[in-house]
Amino acid sequence: MHRLLMRLYWLWTAGFALALGYAFWGRAYFLAWRPRLDLAAFVLIAGWAAINACLLYRRHFRYRDLQMEKVDAMEGEEFEHFCAYLLRRNGYKHIQVTQLAGDQGIDVIAKKDKKSIGFQCKRYTGFVGNKAVQEVWTGHNFYKLDEAAVITNSEFSDSAKELADDLGVKLIDRPRLRRLMRRLPS
Repeated sequence: MHRLLMRLYWLWTAGFALALGYAFWGRAYFLAWRPRLDLAAFVLIAGWAAINACLLYRRHFRYRDLQMEKVDAMEGEEFEHFCAYLLRRNGYKHIQVTQLAGDQGIDVIAKKDKKSIGFQCKRYTGFVGNKAVQEVWTGHNFYKLDEAAVITNSEFSDSAKELADDLGVKLIDRPRLRRLMRRLPS
């Protein structure tokens, strides 16, 4: 579905470029078709501008003024995309959300300071245990990443903190998540 939408977008962009060419240079040459072509060019240009405005809003402002209560109510996949957006707002580059099934314990891969980091995103209501740390460590080795981290909207158990400390896995709990959320647009 995503591929189809991307193809339609690029097809519309090509139509936009043709419509601009017609509007600037072609109107003098197509006098007989001018009323129809003027309308078609207007629709293509206005539609392209509207689509790009929506995409720009979605990319930069979809989590505007987000509160932790809404983060707590997110589904797992939405939380992963939120974490990717949050990482982008906090200086991470080349962010990639992995596939939903078979991701080997890594939900998001990002780069910062020339290091590749794998993130496991856990939206929980209780304590996050050892399993998340083990999964991200396994995925870190599978993808050959430099570092591993677990992000949660909750807290980590003492055993998870101890294991993460031994393995060198970075833990981002609820208070740290709030600090990252300070960079959201308001």
